[in-house]
Amino acid sequence: MFVEEIVHHVMAQDNAIRNETAEVVIRRVDARGVERVSTHRLYWKNIRGDKGLLGKTLVITLSPLDKRGEAFLLWQMERANDSQAWLYLPDLRQVRRLAISGHAEHEHGHDRDSDLSLGFEQLGTRLTGVNGKLVGREVLDGVEYLILEDRSTASDDLLPLHRFWISSADWTIGKIEYRDAAGRLARTQRIAWEHIDRAWVWKRTEIQPAAAAGKIIVDFRDIAVNTDLSDRLFTVETLKSGKVP
Repeated sequence: MFVEEIVHHVMAQDNAIRNETAEVVIRRVDARGVERVSTHRLYWKNIRGDKGLLGKTLVITLSPLDKRGEAFLLWQMERANDSQAWLYLPDLRQVRRLAISGHAEHEHGHDRDSDLSLGFEQLGTRLTGVNGKLVGREVLDGVEYLILEDRSTASDDLLPLHRFWISSADWTIGKIEYRDAAGRLARTQRIAWEHIDRAWVWKRTEIQPAAAAGKIIVDFRDIAVNTDLSDRLFTVETLKSGKVP
């Protein structure tokens, strides 16, 4: 099977979703097994690569109470460091611009501004197939996957090498490995999917850093797809107004 054919099937599956809303539960588990739990409301819009823009995401914190009302806005680009992110802090009524490159610091133990700052890849890495090659096959949990390796051409991408485990049965991605330019593993992500309204959406994702014992688990609930979401919802002006849903 040609790489172009695999990428076409995966992108067609992705693009069956115009937009999505859901309740998101994030569990951060440290090396001792202690959990920190937060809940959020997710709004996502698929831009389908127009002018290099893959999608726009708005995440609003519901709990814990001391974080309630925080809002995180992400414009995700095909090139990692072209992505843009902002954080709204309701107590200060301020919007802060977040550095995309900051997730490298987070992996070394420096806390970020918010629980919402998971790293832009973890909110939904997309397969673009810019420099893809088929490197093998593997059976995971009884499902056979094609393993496609995709390397970014951008010199400023922090983790330019991605390996995708792709099911040829439904073209969903069950596993992603994020590696640096030398091929060293930085993190592994597993994804469970749910079929809703003739489209496949994430039900759960689990992110495991290679150099740490902790992990992040994200569960999606009350999912709705292909409803009407205004473009104005995904703007910095909406964040600054504090009038988020």
